[in-house]
Amino acid sequence: MSCSCVSRCNASASAYPMRPRLMTLMNSDSPSVSIRNSSSESTSRASIRTIARVSKIHPTAILSGTIDLADDVEIGPYCVLSGEIRIGAGSVLIANVHVHGPMIMGSANVCYPGVTLGFAPQDRSFAPTKLGSGVVIGDHNTLREHVTIHRATRDDRPTRVGNRNYLMACSHLAHDVQVGDDCTLANTTNVAGHAEIGDRVITGGGAGIHQFSRIGRGAMIGGLTGAGRDVCPFFTLTATNYVGGYNRIGLKRGGASSDDIDMVRTIYGILIRAKEPFSQRRAQLETLAGHPVADEYIAFVRASKRGITTRHGRVASARSFGATMAEAE
Repeated sequence: MSCSCVSRCNASASAYPMRPRLMTLMNSDSPSVSIRNSSSESTSRASIRTIARVSKIHPTAILSGTIDLADDVEIGPYCVLSGEIRIGAGSVLIANVHVHGPMIMGSANVCYPGVTLGFAPQDRSFAPTKLGSGVVIGDHNTLREHVTIHRATRDDRPTRVGNRNYLMACSHLAHDVQVGDDCTLANTTNVAGHAEIGDRVITGGGAGIHQFSRIGRGAMIGGLTGAGRDVCPFFTLTATNYVGGYNRIGLKRGGASSDDIDMVRTIYGILIRAKEPFSQRRAQLETLAGHPVADEYIAFVRASKRGITTRHGRVASARSFGATMAEAE
């Protein structure tokens, strides 16, 4: 349903070559478009509401449902917003952006043309009419052209993107994916359902991440490679299921101390370069407990269900951790 219930008249200046408008919602059955400013909370529902100060909404945009916009949000030409949606201050939907609620977007985000958010998972068993917990996006994220983020299948945890992430053109986050902060996903990165990406992860163009896989913080996934299992923090995937190094530059840029970098190098030698069975390498890792960096790796390995990516295209399975395959699944 479009906002045919919205009347327009001259108001304050707009970023678009159009007449700004007052918004009057004619009755409580009409789409609820709430505009917030710094001096008041969201306008309460009423049978007739007049909102004098509004976001910059292009006249070709279509809004339906319960839309809550901060007062300086910009909604560009041919954007379509439907369902229960909240967008924070300073966010911009440049043009042709499609958003399906439930979705919460924080402040200062930029969505480029072709971005689609909150549509149904690409899952044959999922009922497309189910809304679930939707999508939650933090602050200061950039979503370039044709980025797609699908809503969650679970009712208790939305598909989530943290803060200050940069998703390049045609990146895809499937249902239930969890992305941390300060990540860079290069063009056409594909992240399958339920995967988890830690803070400051970088992926190359065309990278693929298997469903339920975890990518530890600071890790790098090379272009045109695939992560079929978990990749430990700060490790670098240089070929599909092949760890070829660790992210020393990323550690330095992240402010890691020389002691922490040395510990990562030691752990890399234990988990990746050593040739013993992985169960023995894991036992050796456990001897480093007590160092904060080592404790992070120990916890990451213990929590693995899909197995840890190592070298030569081989994967250390959950069975080598002492778990049964039933537990691994």
